[in-house]
Amino acid sequence: MRVKDYSRFELKYVLSRDQYHQLTEVLATYLNPDTYGDSHGRYAITSLYYDSPDYRAYWDKIEGHRFRRKVRVRVYGRQNITPESNCFVEIKQRINKTVQKKRVVLPYAQALALCGSGQPVENANLSDTDLATISEVQYLHHTQQLQPACIVGYDRIAFEGSTYDPSLRVTFDTNLHGRVHELSLAANGFDHNYFFMRPDQCVMEVKVNYRVPYWLTELIGRYHCTLRRVSKYCAALETSKILLQQHQFAY
Repeated sequence: MRVKDYSRFELKYVLSRDQYHQLTEVLATYLNPDTYGDSHGRYAITSLYYDSPDYRAYWDKIEGHRFRRKVRVRVYGRQNITPESNCFVEIKQRINKTVQKKRVVLPYAQALALCGSGQPVENANLSDTDLATISEVQYLHHTQQLQPACIVGYDRIAFEGSTYDPSLRVTFDTNLHGRVHELSLAANGFDHNYFFMRPDQCVMEVKVNYRVPYWLTELIGRYHCTLRRVSKYCAALETSKILLQQHQFAY
C-alpha cells in the first residue's frame, strides 16, 4: 500500500450540533462521501501521539511557532489491534499556513518500535518515499527522545471534492475524546477516555490545495461558522491531564 505525501491549507471551525447537522445535509448535495467510510462517509479514527519529555510539540503549537511537527500512529475503524495490524505512522507538519502530512503503512508492532525506540524497519516492499518518512521519524525520536504522550479518538464524517473541486475535502469530527493513561491502541482503556470538547460540539476541517471555493465560503458565512485554531492533540492532553489529576486527588 503506497501513500503519497501532500501539502495543503487546512481551516478549522468549531460547530454546534445544529450547525453540524445543517452543513452535513447541505454538503451531501455538493460533494461525495468519503469512499473509505460507510455509505455516509462515516468512520472512527484513533491516534497515539508522541512528544518529547518536555512536550515540545505541544508548546510549539501553544506558542504559535511557524514550523512545527507532530508524530503519531493512527488506525481507522473500530478494530481489535494486534501486533500485525496495519496502521499509519504519520508526521504532520505545518510551515506557516501550509500543512503537510507524511505517512507510511506499517504493522502496529513495527510502528511502536519505530516511534518509541527509533528502531529501523525491515521491509523489502518499502518505497523510497516510505524510507524517507521512516528516516525522519528516527531523526525526531533521537533528537527529541519521543515517547507516547496522548491518545485521541473521534468519529468522522468526510466529504470529498466533486469534478469541479477535486482537491477539496471537508471533515466533521464528533465524540472527541482522549486519555493520557494506557497509551496503547491495543489497550482496553476506551472506557476511561475523557471528552476534551462538549458532546454537542463538532470540529469541521476544510482542506484544500489552493483556495476555498466561493460556494463553500458562502455556506460557511450563511451558517455563521467561526474559524478557530484548535489542536485536538493539545486539547486532549490538557483536558486529560487535568481530569486525571483531579481523579487521583479525590482518592
